[in-house]
Amino acid sequence: MMLLMRRLADRGRTIVLVTHSTNNINACDYVCFLCQGGHLAYFGPPNDTKAYFGKTDFAEIYSALEPTDENPNIPAEAEMRFKQSPDFQKYVVVPLQQGPAGQTSQRVSNAAIRPPKRGNPWRQFRILSARYLELLRNDVGNLMILLLQAPIIGLILFLMAGHGTFDVTSITNCPLRQNPLATSGPIVSIDCQRVRDLLNGPQGDAFAAQQGKSKAQLQQDAIAQGSGGDAQKILFIMAFAAVMFGCINGAREIVKEAPIYRRERAVNLGLIPYMFSKIVVLGVLCLLQSLVLVLLVHLKAPFKHSIFLPPVLEIYITMGLTSLAGLMLGLTISAIVPNNDRAMSFVPIVLIPQVIFAGVVFSLDSPTFLQLPSAFFPARWAMAGMGSTVGLHGDKLGADGFSYWGNLFSTYSQAQAVFHLLLVWVILIVMIIGFGALIAWFLKKKDVRA
Repeated sequence: MMLLMRRLADRGRTIVLVTHSTNNINACDYVCFLCQGGHLAYFGPPNDTKAYFGKTDFAEIYSALEPTDENPNIPAEAEMRFKQSPDFQKYVVVPLQQGPAGQTSQRVSNAAIRPPKRGNPWRQFRILSARYLELLRNDVGNLMILLLQAPIIGLILFLMAGHGTFDVTSITNCPLRQNPLATSGPIVSIDCQRVRDLLNGPQGDAFAAQQGKSKAQLQQDAIAQGSGGDAQKILFIMAFAAVMFGCINGAREIVKEAPIYRRERAVNLGLIPYMFSKIVVLGVLCLLQSLVLVLLVHLKAPFKHSIFLPPVLEIYITMGLTSLAGLMLGLTISAIVPNNDRAMSFVPIVLIPQVIFAGVVFSLDSPTFLQLPSAFFPARWAMAGMGSTVGLHGDKLGADGFSYWGNLFSTYSQAQAVFHLLLVWVILIVMIIGFGALIAWFLKKKDVRA
């Protein structure tokens, strides 16, 4: 091996190697002895090394440079001795002064250190995205987990959901007896439209006056408590899954490349191209996962009602934005933590509050201050958006008054329902942008500073 490298060096190549085998070390042009702690003990031709140390064998030099209990400063003393020797001037100082480094040192000694010029952002983004896709493709185990998450959860929901879970009569159940004024007797209809028709009929005004309530209030009173409960459960699992998909997808993707990022960032890597190479690739994956989940649920229990767009599209937009918000949350974790293990430990810490503050398990109206922290959790807005789309009534499900503003047999107007849904989408977009700013800030803090 040493003879092969000697031949390569004779042809003009520069060969640098680290070795503790000294049998053929004379084949080298120069040897460099480093002591414990990186102290330079000698640099020069192999034949001069033994004479400098006064040893007959290279192995004896290793022993002489090893620190002892009596003198732990042997490495530092060896470096100081070498720097004061003629060999240091001959083999280190003079060659450096005569070489390119010595000729330019005078010119650049007083020049300010400038950060490296960044490369073309678009070209970097394309290269980084292609590299990241290749890494995902080669990590078959992790890729299979990412691809199977949505089908598995979707299949579970497919088996759990009933065929009519999102039917209008399931979301708003209005039991109507043969005698509408009676409190007993067989129920002949659960369609809230029948109640509305009766209230708008000839006797509706008289009945409303008798009860001392408006027709709209009577309509709400007719809706049974717990209406839409099964739909709320399915939507909650979908909302939580969307956040979970994104968070798990992104939680390790920055921290696992921290050494590579620092090295490339020190050369010419742009922060924004690096960020978007992760966001775009993983974002597409999140959107596909959300689509699979929505379609599997819709296949078993079709979404029947919406506010102003087709039902599946409205649900998918909310799910997609929620999944992207979860992804940005995961990438934020990945930009903050120091290692992979810490990243995965943080995931449950951010996912459990999604359950608490979604407004399903616990009402956010009691106590009212829960509304404030809930605003920072994507699952809360996912439930507000999807629940409004399908027409859930918060007062029938124990939810807070701001969660569901649908227009299905509701006191809210079409304009109010549209405004509420668009507000939910805007808030999710603001969360995505806000997490993006945090990712950029924490990545910037990783920059190597001179």
